[in-house]
Amino acid sequence: MKKKKWMKRRHRVVLTLLRIVFKPLAYIIWGARFKRLPDLKNPHLIFCNHQTVWDQFILGMMCSNKTYFVMTDDVFSVKYVGKLLQFLLNPIPFKKASTDFTILRTCRQVVSEGGSIAIFPEGNRTYSGKTEYIKPSTIKMMKFLKIPVVIAHIEGGYGIFPRWADKRRKGRFYGVVYKVYQYDEYKDIPEEELYELICNDLMVDDTKMNQSFKSRRSAEYLERVIYNCPTCGFTHFVSKKDILTCKTCNMTLKYNEKLEFVGVNKKAPFKNVNEWYKYQQDELFKMNLLDYDTEKVIFEEKVEFREIIPRKRRIVFDKEATLKMYSNRIEILYLGKSDIYMFDEISSSGVFGRNKMNFFIGNRVFQFLYDERFNAMKFVNLYYKYKIEKGGDTNDKFLGL
Repeated sequence: MKKKKWMKRRHRVVLTLLRIVFKPLAYIIWGARFKRLPDLKNPHLIFCNHQTVWDQFILGMMCSNKTYFVMTDDVFSVKYVGKLLQFLLNPIPFKKASTDFTILRTCRQVVSEGGSIAIFPEGNRTYSGKTEYIKPSTIKMMKFLKIPVVIAHIEGGYGIFPRWADKRRKGRFYGVVYKVYQYDEYKDIPEEELYELICNDLMVDDTKMNQSFKSRRSAEYLERVIYNCPTCGFTHFVSKKDILTCKTCNMTLKYNEKLEFVGVNKKAPFKNVNEWYKYQQDELFKMNLLDYDTEKVIFEEKVEFREIIPRKRRIVFDKEATLKMYSNRIEILYLGKSDIYMFDEISSSGVFGRNKMNFFIGNRVFQFLYDERFNAMKFVNLYYKYKIEKGGDTNDKFLGL
């Protein structure tokens, strides 16, 4: 049976039309500036750091019209959206927060048909302003495809529209070509050395930019990323306009246009989100979950409980369920029932969008989200800390993002 072609002429037409529409939009409304990638006639692999929901549009305008994006299959589960995307652009689906080797076969097919591949190796938009963890499998993709590699940067995107926010800020962000590797330049470099090289190349830290990003709501929804107070430990925060407050000790901070915290009633414990983010990770690494009281609830939140049928649909079980996380399991209370899943049964987890999360259990994918202040990251961080302690396949520094 003849294999169905991945590339279609309509994909190039659609991408060309999208460029015409989005270029003035990006320039005038988003404040984006970018340069086209080098004119590589042959297929190439494009790596870029991930900061905003607009990154794929900016990178798309930088690339050739024969470029195919690797995209989380969570998008394909949205009714009508998935099928429309497949028809118009046919992005390469990837099971985020799981091991999915089919992506390599698909990428090889695209390359064999003359197309290029664009991917955000972090797999997640940054919460902190700094490039997140990059999977070592990124290097295996390079070695497998054996084509030129372009390193692109999105700079200033976190300042314009951080992942935890709902409103954009006024300022500028940029799409730039950082480096190009020909296959002969990297083919003989050992994988571990090449991994460090690519991680360094993709490192962008917006908190070090000397640039202003103006907004009246600069702090709103920081509680999606911040959950550990240096005074109170695990707690809840609440934000309003440019103010963030700990609900336990009432520490109040202002988040300014330089992406920095300024104390209002107490001295700010951290300079920026990146420092606070790192503090939370360090505190988790100090915990010993295997010796923790297994009957003590660590996190408990109201959630909407769903099941995701990959690349097809979503099933809502209960819009007012309760999710409890212990040191070794999660418990879901919904519709008068209680389901318990041990961490050892869960193969992986991940944060999607701003503040929803998935747990992969056997062949099933459960998704949780709630209101705009729901912090999904803390659940995912704790789950991966358990995996690290158990000595599984997880990297000893990877907390799910």
